[in-house]
Amino acid sequence: MQEVAKAQGKKVTGDKNPGAGGYYRSDHFNFAKVGVPALDINNGAESTAHGAAWGKAKQKEYGDHHYHQPSDNYSPNMDADGMAEVANLLFEVGGKLANESTFPGWKNGSEFKGIREKSMGK
Repeated sequence: MQEVAKAQGKKVTGDKNPGAGGYYRSDHFNFAKVGVPALDINNGAESTAHGAAWGKAKQKEYGDHHYHQPSDNYSPNMDADGMAEVANLLFEVGGKLANESTFPGWKNGSEFKGIREKSMGK
């Protein structure tokens, strides 16, 4: 991920608020809990057009008023350019992984590493 992101002029940061449990509420968590590596992607809050403060305010507004609400849906008023860039990044990462001779693994210390190793008979 970091290699592809860097080549595309993007930066990768870790979860800025892991205590909030966002990874454990994600749709792909079901893969992780059976040991399949699953990447959680978030566009972040920095807006290249409007700055970080604007982005954080929009992110807070979404979290406070739309997250898991009936309004948590696509709207033609949304600027989806950032999401499209992330989709392209993930497409390239997927292509690289598909052409690798090894399967992605968990980092040492991950709570899911043992589950993966057990499923692989290790």
